[in-house]
Amino acid sequence: MMSLGAERVLDERTTPVRQEAWSAPRAATATLTGPAIWLMSSNLVYVGLQWAALVGLAKLGAPVALGRVGLALAVVTPVVLITGFSLRAYQATDVLRRYAFAEYLNLRLVANVAAAAIIWAASSLAREEEAAVAVLIPIAGAKLAEATCETCYGLAQRHDRMRFIALSRVARGAFGFAALVAVVALGGTLAAGCWALAAAWLVFLVAVDLPVASTLEPLFVRPRIATLARLAHETAPLGAVTGVFSIAQSVPRYLLQLTHGAAAVGYFTALSAFIPAIGQLATSVCHAAAPRLGWNAAGDAGRYRTLVLQLLGAGMAGMVLMTLGAAVVGPRFLSLVYTEEYAGYHATFVVIVVAAALGMMNEVLYFALVAARKLRVQLGVQCLGLAVTALAGAALIPRFGVGGAAFALALAAGATVVASAWLVLARRGGR
Repeated sequence: MMSLGAERVLDERTTPVRQEAWSAPRAATATLTGPAIWLMSSNLVYVGLQWAALVGLAKLGAPVALGRVGLALAVVTPVVLITGFSLRAYQATDVLRRYAFAEYLNLRLVANVAAAAIIWAASSLAREEEAAVAVLIPIAGAKLAEATCETCYGLAQRHDRMRFIALSRVARGAFGFAALVAVVALGGTLAAGCWALAAAWLVFLVAVDLPVASTLEPLFVRPRIATLARLAHETAPLGAVTGVFSIAQSVPRYLLQLTHGAAAVGYFTALSAFIPAIGQLATSVCHAAAPRLGWNAAGDAGRYRTLVLQLLGAGMAGMVLMTLGAAVVGPRFLSLVYTEEYAGYHATFVVIVVAAALGMMNEVLYFALVAARKLRVQLGVQCLGLAVTALAGAALIPRFGVGGAAFALALAAGATVVASAWLVLARRGGR
């Protein structure tokens, strides 16, 4: 298995490096407080908007409708991630500027075409489920537009433009989710609302994110097949890692659909909406820490290890606080936010919060391994998570339904935390 460690990144003999790239950027030496606050606050607002959209859909329709959205996301998201190569994370830690932004964007556009073809083929196989397919196609368009926006954010991160990322993400989220809920609230179908979401995000990409990105670096250059192939080869393990992770998150929905129907998927989708909300807390800090992680992994193993331990410590403290909060106020909270029937899933909600908190630590360890360019080992970690999810889900979901799905996620999250922590900390800081 080929290693893509920091030694390869620093080798001038094999990698042409711009001279200015050797000066550590401000983000690598300055405090993380400012960037983290911008990213964390914007991500919290964004997931709040996303959650509000799900709440609105839950109140406007039956759990079956929400279940169709959850199933569409379960189909689309793994495809977009696998074909997307996790370009934002790789670009943000590309401190030596080995690739220009135009090369990342070219690869993203090629990946979009591939993803669209796969999703279209999948929808063709399910034509008998017309209502589900009607939601699947626009959700795919929205997710592909979002993935391209994320590539622009990777460029902004590399230029330490965290404020732009924060404002853009919040504005795009508000624009898209408001369009979705407004169309449904005014009497439109769920599919029409999803088309409104896709259109809003595409307009935002073309009118805002790409023009701003063009002020930082050129958007387009003539594609060089060899360069794109090399970039795809280096980042393919990341795409596989995030894709397998997404499949693992989606497996409970597949099994719930098969054994308990779309309504159960709807309940699970509403309860698990807090997983991305909690995960964004870790993601925002990790994106802010990414340049520093990259520099320390390349040149200072001690500082790299210390930074990873600090981030993990914050995640553990957050897990304790969130679990206690869910146990104490969960029933009333679910009743107020959704309806009384959701309060009956209080114990399931607590388990989901534990799984999400473990996911925060997995996010820290994911970025730590990316910074150390230990890309391929992550595929094994996520395959472990997928295997645990599938086995536990197959054993628990048919009997316990939504609660079994929650336990399957928690067990998988715990297994991947243990495996990732060993890879990062037991091998001289991930080397």
